[in-house]
Amino acid sequence: MTEPTQKVRLATYDRDEHRCVSCGADHPLQYQHRASEGMGGHLARPEMFEGLTSCASCNPAYEGHLQSAALAFGWKVRRWVRDQGLADRVPVFYVWERRWCVLTWDGNRVPVSVALADALMVDVYGAAEYWRLREAA
Repeated sequence: MTEPTQKVRLATYDRDEHRCVSCGADHPLQYQHRASEGMGGHLARPEMFEGLTSCASCNPAYEGHLQSAALAFGWKVRRWVRDQGLADRVPVFYVWERRWCVLTWDGNRVPVSVALADALMVDVYGAAEYWRLREAA
């Protein structure tokens, strides 16, 4: 996996208020790639909207028992979403704030309504896939 630059890693932690997006823990923190990299990784370093702050417990669980929730809440995105340049359209649910946000290229997060978050997810994944993920979460 191509690691983010130190600047991107620290800016990601700052943007996420040094808390895990899915549980709110403040340590130990890890950088979370939203798109899985697969065998051989991805050559490009991740942009600000391609990473999140996760704790050491939640991060590996996104590929295990939390996978449906991770996809439904934007903590992970399908690799094809990243490859088609749509990752910046997938909002993220910050559990500890109970709100959806869109991550921006410049390292900020912009709160959005539940209705807009749902619409963005449906636009990227399609209605059937998104609602299936939500039900499984």
